[in-house]
Amino acid sequence: MYWANFLHIYQPPTQTEEIVRKVTDECYRKLVEILSQAPSARVTLNINACLTEQLDRYGLGDVIEGLRSLAQRGQIEFTGSAMYHPILPLIPRSEMVRQIELNTTVNRKYFGDVYNPKGFFPPEMCYSHDVAQVVADLGYRWIIVDEIAFNGKLGSASDKSLYQVEGLKDFYVFFKERPFSAGITYGSYPDGESFLAALGEKIGQEAYLLTGTDGEVYGHHRPGQEKLLQDIYAKDALKTCTVSDLLESFQRVEVVKPLASSWSTWEDEMTANAPYAHWSYPGNELHELQWKLTNTVIELVTSIPANAEYFEQARHLLDEGLHSCQYWWASCRPWWDTGMIDRGAETLFEAVKVVEKSIPKGKFSEAQKLYHDIIQMAQEWQRTGKAQQLRQDYLHSHPQVASELTFGPQ
Repeated sequence: MYWANFLHIYQPPTQTEEIVRKVTDECYRKLVEILSQAPSARVTLNINACLTEQLDRYGLGDVIEGLRSLAQRGQIEFTGSAMYHPILPLIPRSEMVRQIELNTTVNRKYFGDVYNPKGFFPPEMCYSHDVAQVVADLGYRWIIVDEIAFNGKLGSASDKSLYQVEGLKDFYVFFKERPFSAGITYGSYPDGESFLAALGEKIGQEAYLLTGTDGEVYGHHRPGQEKLLQDIYAKDALKTCTVSDLLESFQRVEVVKPLASSWSTWEDEMTANAPYAHWSYPGNELHELQWKLTNTVIELVTSIPANAEYFEQARHLLDEGLHSCQYWWASCRPWWDTGMIDRGAETLFEAVKVVEKSIPKGKFSEAQKLYHDIIQMAQEWQRTGKAQQLRQDYLHSHPQVASELTFGPQ
């Protein structure tokens, strides 16, 4: 069995220096050290360029250098992604392309030519055919999504086949396996022994296990979880590989048409046509306000001439303001944090404020009202207990979701 372990590391642009330093000590440096001590270990890694910039800004360049060195040694395969971690299917195509190209430009600045990704990680594995088309048009060879995208059900994708996306020439989709990935995330396999025991007879099969998790689960979200990697690499019990390696190791190819989905979407949400429920859930009034503000700010900023006063500042704030976390923390599925909601809305509104003189007064007032409505509604949900009730309802209807992750103060 081949183990292709995909890791995604990211911090939102609104994250504090304190937390970036904390996560670096608890996770990022450990990952570099563990891989450096196991020359035969191979992983596929996504690092959103906004995190790369934060590491540089706060004097944590040793992590950048460590990742670059590991990539030069062939132990790390980088993927492409979007600069500020937006939910790609929910933003205009022009914004998709901009975010992807920004991510490439910035990461190549820090990692050099070794940053030359063949594969693509859409933030939160939020997939649509339009996203796949954009990614293929930009020259990527494959995209990674959750297994629920295969047909809306878990456990349907084969671990012995490769899959090409229908309608896109020589463009592959890889389906991340969910149960083992969730087990890693929620601490079911604290060491190599428990992980290998759970795999059982699968280890001897000519198949692959493609797991995908936040990299921060190794040491930050889940203290001590890095022992799983240390044990597996020390035992050399599994053949570790990159996702791209699978293209050379398996020959059977099937053509599929993946469904709109994310790595957090459940079967009932697929049935309800809510593929991006954690970021845009039908009936979630906060989500509705957030996306009204988002789309208003996109319309206003992109309508301004590039030579207008403060345009570049507004454009940068809009880029940052598209990050996914503000919607995630407003979902109550089960995540909730008024601070993250406030900071996301503030970043978007700030983009409008700096170019107030260049936009119609009525449009500015519209954006301002949406901003205040978001802040007030979040406070009301917190004060009245509505957010807590929605969280409890979600956890009751989705008992397979665990919520013991440690995200640190936001």
